[in-house]
Formats: sequence, structure tokens, C-alpha cells
Amino acid sequence: MGFKIILKAIPWILICVLGLYIYFTRFSLFDSSSEAGKTEITNNVILEKVEMLGKLELCKFYIKDIVEHKEIKPWYDKDSKVVLIISGEAVGCMDLRKIDSTSIKITETQVFVTLPKAEICVFKIDHQTSNIYDVETGFFEDDKVVIDKAYKIAEKEILNSATKMGIEKQTADNAKLILKSFLSGITDKEVVFK
Repeated sequence: MGFKIILKAIPWILICVLGLYIYFTRFSLFDSSSEAGKTEITNNVILEKVEMLGKLELCKFYIKDIVEHKEIKPWYDKDSKVVLIISGEAVGCMDLRKIDSTSIKITETQVFVTLPKAEICVFKIDHQTSNIYDVETGFFEDDKVVIDKAYKIAEKEILNSATKMGIEKQTADNAKLILKSFLSGITDKEVVFK
């Protein structure tokens, strides 16, 4: 008879133990705000250098490219091939620090301005919107090495493509458009660019 009472009490004892365990782990002993569960981060940031830029960004080209990079291997190894769908951008700018007193001539009715040469100041691949479509590597080569080579070639191609598409000319045209209204508003004279 005493054994039957113990058997009937075991489920209730287990429920009580489980309830106490949940209570203590959730609310007190293993609380996430206790010292044991805290994360402490310390940063010591030092400003190393301040650089004066003066580059005026005037134009941005968004470029998509499908790159197939293939490396022909010797007869004993398999050729490597990567196909990437690249999204990138190139930014055209003009360095206004190059404009000095010799770059500006003022007459009674006109202002003559010699602008610095337009240049590409930034070109990069947007890795978040670019995709690796296909990878085939040789027996003795790592996928990452082949993919990195393909990305480097694709980044150079963004620069070449932006140049071929006329980013420097578009940058110079935008500079003239923006600076003409600005300078004519200040001087009340006709602005002529060289």
C-alpha cells in the first residue's frame, strides 16, 4: 500500500521539480541580466588622420556585367571556370582643389573658368547584389581563389566600361551645368568654361 502511494506521488513530484527548474532558470539563477551572461565591449577609437578632399562627385554610373572567367589548365588538370553576375558602380568627380587664381579670369561681362580634368574617383563591385552563377574548378585549385580572381577582373572591367561609356565627359558636362548657374548667380556675369 505504501508503494502504491509512492507510485502515485512520483508524477506530482516530477511536475513540481520541473516547475521549480523552469522558475529558477527563467527568472532568477540563470537570468540573462546576471553578471555571467553579460557581454562587455570596450572600444578605444583613435582618429589617425584627417585629409582634405575637395572632390566634387558629379556623376554615378550603375553597371551590370556578366563575367565568365575561364583558366585553361595543362592536360593533367581540369579547366577552371566561374560565371558571375556583377552589379557595380563608378563615380565621376572633379578635384576642386586644383582650381586656383590662374584658373579664373574675370572681365567686365564674363568669367572664364578652366576646370580641372574629370576623373573616376570610385569604382567598386556591390557584393550584396552580385551573384556567383556557376563555379567549376580544377583538381588542384580552391573555389575561393578562382572566385577572387574573377571578382578582381570584374572590378577592373567596371573601370574600363565606365571610361568607354563616357563617364569623364558626363562628369565634365554636369560640372559645367552645376557651376555655371552657381557662378553666374554670384557674379551676375556670363560664365564661360575652358
